[in-house]
Amino acid sequence: MNRVVSGTPSASVVLTQLLTRSGPQTRSELAVACALSRPTVFAAVDRLESLGLAEPVAQRSGLPGRTATLYGVPAGAGCVAGIDIGGTNLRAAVCDLSGAPLAEFKRSTRAKGAASVVRQAVELLAEARVAADRVDVPLLAAGVSIPGVVNRHDPMVRYAWNVGEDEPYDFYSQLSAAIDGPVLLENNVNLAAIGEQRHGAGTEASMFAVIAIGTGVGAGIMHNGALLRGAHGAAGEVAFLPTGHAHRSGTPSSADEAGGKALLREAQALDPALKDVADLFERAQQGDPQALSLVEDECRRISEIVAAICAVVDPETVILSGGIGDNDFLAGRVAELAAALPIPPTIVRSALGDRASLVGAITTATTHAATELLSRVEAPDSVTG
Repeated sequence: MNRVVSGTPSASVVLTQLLTRSGPQTRSELAVACALSRPTVFAAVDRLESLGLAEPVAQRSGLPGRTATLYGVPAGAGCVAGIDIGGTNLRAAVCDLSGAPLAEFKRSTRAKGAASVVRQAVELLAEARVAADRVDVPLLAAGVSIPGVVNRHDPMVRYAWNVGEDEPYDFYSQLSAAIDGPVLLENNVNLAAIGEQRHGAGTEASMFAVIAIGTGVGAGIMHNGALLRGAHGAAGEVAFLPTGHAHRSGTPSSADEAGGKALLREAQALDPALKDVADLFERAQQGDPQALSLVEDECRRISEIVAAICAVVDPETVILSGGIGDNDFLAGRVAELAAALPIPPTIVRSALGDRASLVGAITTATTHAATELLSRVEAPDSVTG
């Protein structure tokens, strides 16, 4: 029996609880957590077992009373994946249906151009599925992060310059053809915002922005708890802002103007021996005048982006993320500059570091998978009233 409680089938309520990270639970624990009667939970668990969505996974003993059976969602019910395609690094993770990683890999993005990057991403996902022992388990969703403008009404991804793609490209069709499950494609910084909202520095805020500064720069904006995408999927493309700062010498106004690619290019023009942006920040912290000047210039560029976002959406918090954004020196200086704004936001560093987009991709995948599983439980022939 799948009784309806407050408009929701009881089996759906129990399944939702089992899909959390709280691990296997007894029927008595489920009854308390779901605020349902024990008979209702017993019937709901039976229903889920018949659908292959619950099973006994262990016995709990050593406590007063009888030995209790712990129930969980079977591994064979499905898995989800997250892929983060970046200009410098590529990540893939395979997770259980709660979103807990079973295997996760990170590789340098060796490929340049959309087709080759897609091949590398698919290969890395296949490697992760083998490591997670989920090759033969249904993949219920794969969340994919891409550094470009993703318009849900148009299959073409635009401005994916950070992976060497100058022209609009249909990443969705290429990924869907190679991955045996639903592909959920989204802009990388939008996914970073989703990750911070669910598991990071944005859990307590309904209005916040993530500014990711890595190879390029972009923003993801949460407005009243919902992701702000815009009419064309381009909300948060702050690299296109006509800022008052002079452009870096020799570079046009482009999506990497405040990102690491342009910053490193200018730094190495002054000192070819400089290895990377991290080396630049280390020199700045040691008091090197040239490094300090470049870092100050970068901080002011980011503070202009903060000012523009604040003038339009008035966030409570601005979260700095990405390989450059997740830096104490930069975060501290940007916070100082932002304090001069008429209504300054709180400036914080990401709680997820360089995994923010991957966490967001996993989050979207688990949400999609849960919706699909709940639809099986809530099918008309399973509701008896």
